[in-house]
Amino acid sequence: MNKEKNGFMEIGIDPLNSANGAQLLLMIGICIFAAAAFGFIAGYLSQGQTSVLGALSLILTGVGSSVKRVKYQ
Repeated sequence: MNKEKNGFMEIGIDPLNSANGAQLLLMIGICIFAAAAFGFIAGYLSQGQTSVLGALSLILTGVGSSVKRVKYQ
């Protein structure tokens, strides 16, 4: 299902594909990071809550990135 088109990898929509799971983890991690940053700037989150969300987003992004890198090597 993975095809190269115009220099970009098309992952597809197969939910059981590990590349799709890795991409989902990356997107969730980035969204959590952005939400924590906006929440801290707006004053809705404390520094402690922001650091916990930052650590969680870092873990999810790292796992998603490593799974995606292993899949395409």
